[in-house]
Amino acid sequence: MSFSLLSQELNPQLDDPDDQYSASQSGLHKSHSFLPPQHSQESSCLPFEHHPRGLPLVFSPWPPSPISSLLFSSFVSNSRDPTMRLIDVNTLKLKEFFGSAIPPYAILSHTWGDEEVTFQDWERIDVDKSIKRKAGYVKITGACRRAQADGLKYLWCDTNCIDKRSSAELSEAINSMFAWYYNSALCYAYLADVKSGELKLAQSRWFTRGWTLQELLAPCEVVLFDYRWSMLGNRGKLAAPLSDITKIHIGALKDRETIRDYSIAQRMSWASIRETTRSEDVAYCLLGIFDINMPLLYGEGVKAFNRLQRKIIKISNDQSILAWDSQPSDAHLLSSALAPSPAEFRFCGSIVASRDQQSAYPITNLGISMNIALIKTYVGRRVLVGLNCAEELRREAPHSKFSSGVQLCRRFRVWIPLCQLNHHVYLRAHHPSSKIFLENSYPILEQPIPTDLFLSLDTSQAHTVRPLKNEGNAEILHQHSSRSPSGVLVMVASGNTAPDRCILKEAYPLGDTVIIDMKCRGVGTSSHKLISSSGLSVIFSVFWDSNGLPQDWQSTTILDPSLNTSSSMTSQSEWSCLFDKSKHTASTRCCNNVVAMRSIHERLRKVFGKSLVANIMEGKTPIVNVDSKVLKDSFEQPQLIIEIIFREPPKFVYNA
Repeated sequence: MSFSLLSQELNPQLDDPDDQYSASQSGLHKSHSFLPPQHSQESSCLPFEHHPRGLPLVFSPWPPSPISSLLFSSFVSNSRDPTMRLIDVNTLKLKEFFGSAIPPYAILSHTWGDEEVTFQDWERIDVDKSIKRKAGYVKITGACRRAQADGLKYLWCDTNCIDKRSSAELSEAINSMFAWYYNSALCYAYLADVKSGELKLAQSRWFTRGWTLQELLAPCEVVLFDYRWSMLGNRGKLAAPLSDITKIHIGALKDRETIRDYSIAQRMSWASIRETTRSEDVAYCLLGIFDINMPLLYGEGVKAFNRLQRKIIKISNDQSILAWDSQPSDAHLLSSALAPSPAEFRFCGSIVASRDQQSAYPITNLGISMNIALIKTYVGRRVLVGLNCAEELRREAPHSKFSSGVQLCRRFRVWIPLCQLNHHVYLRAHHPSSKIFLENSYPILEQPIPTDLFLSLDTSQAHTVRPLKNEGNAEILHQHSSRSPSGVLVMVASGNTAPDRCILKEAYPLGDTVIIDMKCRGVGTSSHKLISSSGLSVIFSVFWDSNGLPQDWQSTTILDPSLNTSSSMTSQSEWSCLFDKSKHTASTRCCNNVVAMRSIHERLRKVFGKSLVANIMEGKTPIVNVDSKVLKDSFEQPQLIIEIIFREPPKFVYNA
């Protein structure tokens, strides 16, 4: 579905176009205080909820929750009832209905083609016979026949039931769209490019479009059809494959009432791989998903998504909206606090929000005003701040009361790096990475300071910040590395350890830490990750077996001041298998077995080991601890958890 406005202006008498709408439930915005959780401990609570696979869930004391207590049903009941134009499936005439007089109806979800029938076309059907030969007309009449068979008298379709000559009607329709799909008796998802024996369901264009996201989630029942109107199945029965295709959580597909139980970052991730014809529609197609009403301003371009995020912040205290990742090509840049598009949330599907008391963070002229836990680093102007959200991973465990066992969950609090512009104002920094996870005891020993600050939404002053010494080499590494995760969650720390080498007893401020996924995981192949700080880099590799589980792993430390060594490896054929850009897969001999992976690390130690002798003698090489219990993310993808403790205290402040 695609919309565009004509040249008419919306309510030009208002200085701020957003003033003509108020987000529903905005009165539920509350001010809370946030206490840092024990963020990576496994839960020992009794189960109270059931997993889609039938295993009881055991939640830790810091569980996810509905954001700002938004009640899904209140969104629909409180929405203003606009005029709704429906097709009589028996006469094919358009009829208008208002409010409670709207009869039961079916609704069509589809992708737009070259021969769609507009509202004006539909009015001229009796005098212009060529309209009936259009593919769009055939599609609508096919849906009408389906509605007749299901005992429904009316159908709604976006192409011919909205008069797009009226900007006011179009704006009202788009702001009502989620409610219209929600209130429909049935939704027919017509996949025109799915033909039996020719195109698989997962390859349909319908799954790539922005508007079809709410059309999949909002209705009480969605039935999918191929190009000949042969039924493919409904959303409930196809929930598992649909989740694999769309990366939408299976719980949201099975129960639409849970949509707003998911964090902002999780819901943004649903839209991260979808596209719209108009850049503004990237934001407008998400209005219902986030329970937002706002005017349409076609011509504002990417500013629409920025405006959407500002509106979300006004009604929600969920800081996962800040947990996005920059694109690899921009990883060395400073940025606004807000993401440029949903694509930056692609890997946020397991980021959950806190149910605990949360601090409000209003938007001011200086940026987003926050009181937040802050940890200083040894890198000039760089700090880490802890958000009230976490990466949630799970594992199955036996339980005496449940024969099928239970699922334990661990949560790893999200910290994001910031760069200080002046005394109180900070920019988002994506170096070392867009977000970072800290070793369990590190925040306790380092004692984060609750700090009042402003996260800037303006990057015009970013040029005043001197780049870090290793930023150029980090950019080279990013250009050769993976755009997908390696399957390894790294918790970092800097400090002195106890004699058993596993427990941190003294914390140092983190140095110029860099974390890069060099090569993503794959079935029957190796992934590689680089973790660097204060001139030392750890290359950590995992071999993933035929079931996608970690079978074996290796780590090697190299002397790597300012990333000079690792960045030079990108141009050396001997190390090409370490980088994603080389396109080595399971079919490549150097990557498709454990022996090959071990051989790579033997060569690394042989080539670079001598330069580390002094560090080894002084006990300053990093400690790598690997968790023997493999966890899984929200989509059942295995995650290996490692802790890396850098024991070399930084000797100076970088770029102070």
